[in-house]
Amino acid sequence: MALIETNFYRGGGSKLKATAGEYSEIFLQWKQDGHEFIWITDGFGWLTAKRPLRDTFDKIDYILNLDMVEKGVLEALILDH
Repeated sequence: MALIETNFYRGGGSKLKATAGEYSEIFLQWKQDGHEFIWITDGFGWLTAKRPLRDTFDKIDYILNLDMVEKGVLEALILDH
């Protein structure tokens, strides 16, 4: 089963950093339970929070943005699993 979270951030701030950290922890729990976690996130807010996003990229298997979804990456991931 693939669990998908989506969000879009117009502005930066501590919410982005907290969310990235929370999803890293959630990912580990769900992976241990045998689930895939796909996080779709985008927005200008990430321009001011690149470090937390980078750290999360190193922990979560699948982080996509809207461009990747439009190009079929999400569909390919779902069909592949």
